Amino acid sequence: LMDRFSLTCKSEHDMDKLAHIFSYYISDIEVWWNVLLALWTVKQNQLSDIITLVAKCSLEIQEKFGIYHTREGQDLKLKIGLSAGRISQVIVGDQQRQYLLVIGRDVDDVQVAQRLAQANEIVLSWNCWKLCEQYMFEVEIMREDEAVKVGVTWSFLPKPKISKINFAYGWRQLFAFLFSDTLRTALELDPDSALEQTLRKHITKNLLKKIDEGQPMEYISEFRTVTMVLVSLEFNKTAWMLHLCHLIQEAALYISTVIEKGGGQLSQIFMFEKGCMFFCVFGLPGDKKPDECAHALESSFSIFSFCWENLAETNVSIVATFHALLFCGVIGAVARHEYTVIGPKVSLVARMITAYPGLVVALFDPWFLMKF
Repeated sequence: LMDRFSLTCKSEHDMDKLAHIFSYYISDIEVWWNVLLALWTVKQNQLSDIITLVAKCSLEIQEKFGIYHTREGQDLKLKIGLSAGRISQVIVGDQQRQYLLVIGRDVDDVQVAQRLAQANEIVLSWNCWKLCEQYMFEVEIMREDEAVKVGVTWSFLPKPKISKINFAYGWRQLFAFLFSDTLRTALELDPDSALEQTLRKHITKNLLKKIDEGQPMEYISEFRTVTMVLVSLEFNKTAWMLHLCHLIQEAALYISTVIEKGGGQLSQIFMFEKGCMFFCVFGLPGDKKPDECAHALESSFSIFSFCWENLAETNVSIVATFHALLFCGVIGAVARHEYTVIGPKVSLVARMITAYPGLVVALFDPWFLMKF
């Protein structure tokens, strides 16, 4: 979809239309890049019931948004993975900028489940399958001890019915009964300057400047040429969780310092099965410099050397790409949105980071790849 818009974009109207498509699609699902991670915090004795609720929610999402047709002829498709268990939420960064990370084996499992799913499918991790009410589902075992695929639709009829998922009531009545104690209405908070200062640390300074200037959210989105640097750290599988957190914190502080000196921003930090990635962007509003490519390369080599010398038993890989035309803006619902960058080059960088482990790779244009 981004390819089509970037090739045909002739006016601000096209950019607004793209922002609207993203925001509409994501806000109705509402719960990095092309992945949304939704979390339900529950007590242990509620876990099997909540897995059923989440599976129902996922099926409803797939029914409504599994294949979303755009007028541009490009379909948006969903693959959903579910997992359940214990996770850790960790905040890394300094007093100026902070990042929230979700870490744990079950976070890895949900990524594996999502990756195994095809378009319009729902896959449960093995641990999620063991914890749920299995009699309510008809599934296909994909990989023993790894994942199962939900192969049914739910009964929406409000009268007793025996179906592949065995509900005796319409789902609305059933879930109103099961989860009447866990549902709550939305909450509006009173002004709180201390809370506001804490939340500001999780927003990039470029967006904060526009917010402080009073710019409407609809004027912040744009097509923009930027330079990206993606840093991947792969940790030793036997490393303790606390040790991993210290490594991520050390890397985050150094990477953000080096990137900001070159006029860039550490935009996002996110976890994957074997480690974490740091997504950096040069050329966002207020940061545009004529020599941003040189700064990006210098920063990449500096980060690579630091990680190699200071982060024990950690493999580092870096990919940089220059002058990429991307959508830079705010997407999501009014109650939950974020500033992000989207485009084909973002996906390309993510694929390249796994293809060239242990290297600094620079992509100057679609036809020429230089390795350092």
